[in-house]
Amino acid sequence: MGRAPEGVMTQVQSPRDRLEWPDWAELDVVLLAAKVTVWGRWFIWISAVGFLLYRPSLWYPEDMEFLFLNATLAVVNGILHYRILRKRPVTWRWMLAISAADIVLITSNIALLGTFDNYVFVIYYPALAAFAMVFTIFWLSIAWTTATAIAYTVVSAAVGSGLDLTTGDERDLFARVATMYLIVVGISLIIRFERTGRQAALAGERQLQQERIELAQAIHDTSAQSAYMIGLGIDGAIKLAGDANPKLSERLAATSALAKSAMWELRKPIDMGSIFEGRELGRVLGSHTATFAAITSVPAGMVQSGHEPPLSMAVRTGLFSIAHNALTNAFLHAQAGSVEVRLDFEAGGIRLMVSDDGVGLPDDYADRGRGFSGMQTDAERMGGKLVVDSDGGTTIMCMVPYQNRWRGERNVISQRD
Repeated sequence: MGRAPEGVMTQVQSPRDRLEWPDWAELDVVLLAAKVTVWGRWFIWISAVGFLLYRPSLWYPEDMEFLFLNATLAVVNGILHYRILRKRPVTWRWMLAISAADIVLITSNIALLGTFDNYVFVIYYPALAAFAMVFTIFWLSIAWTTATAIAYTVVSAAVGSGLDLTTGDERDLFARVATMYLIVVGISLIIRFERTGRQAALAGERQLQQERIELAQAIHDTSAQSAYMIGLGIDGAIKLAGDANPKLSERLAATSALAKSAMWELRKPIDMGSIFEGRELGRVLGSHTATFAAITSVPAGMVQSGHEPPLSMAVRTGLFSIAHNALTNAFLHAQAGSVEVRLDFEAGGIRLMVSDDGVGLPDDYADRGRGFSGMQTDAERMGGKLVVDSDGGTTIMCMVPYQNRWRGERNVISQRD
């Protein structure tokens, strides 16, 4: 402990808010709406294809346009479904394009039928509801609904013999258009109410994260520095004592190890503050491992493979906690000569491995203390699996699948194409 460990004297940077939702296209709602509307379109497509196959004489061969419209619907919906299944980004631009395709296809079908007395207009309602779910600005939903209503009104008045005023078609048209607005206004009010509650919860979470960052800074500036200075003093006393008093030297060595242990434990909340600031897990673990080597004098390094995707706060903090506890066990119990941390971002998920060349674990290691039970709890909370191998040293491995990439503060749904 002749020098300050790497990272001990660094300042915690100003927090970066990772919980801010976009104003008019909320990420999780985009994905939910995409999934719901995909299956809704497949239902409509299957129903249309079934009808055309059941009564081909009503359209074939004079009205081949119906075949073209159904093929277009299948292609557009198939592309969106493919992106969802492949976990490709589904952005608000995609949803805007899909919504426009919906309105065009519905209106085209109404025009081809050539009569006001059909029920295709009903499909406008779920299409407009999905738009209102994704694009939460009220005036934008109203403008989209108005454009749809105008298109439907023009087509209804232009096709066939137009509106029959003697039978009250204008009243039916008014009712259908009014229903469009009622659905959109209702969905918008529900979304706004839900969004207000969510924003309040996110504001509370931001405040909690800010407090954690401030706590990390306070520990860094006070307790960690004090522990470091105490360690320097003890090491100095060991040198002064020399071999003159073996018992004193033994006591001082034990106290020095205790000071190192305390100093290392203080690094957990300090470096966890970097996670709350929004730094990538790989960067934080790399710095944490280097600090471990500096504090404990146990050689340690980290290897990372693959590109780190956007991860939720729960996954980043859970994996960091497991790595810290594994390093702690290597320092306090394993008598390790070296430690290696591996962080692999693979196709199916994340793999974290902490390996040491120490004496291994006793048979009842799971029942001793809270370390392994805490790591097991962290792994289960992330939907992952913890594996411990203690044959010639100890390797602690945690595998976390990627299913949670689609949720949380940093959603994989991109804000850009």
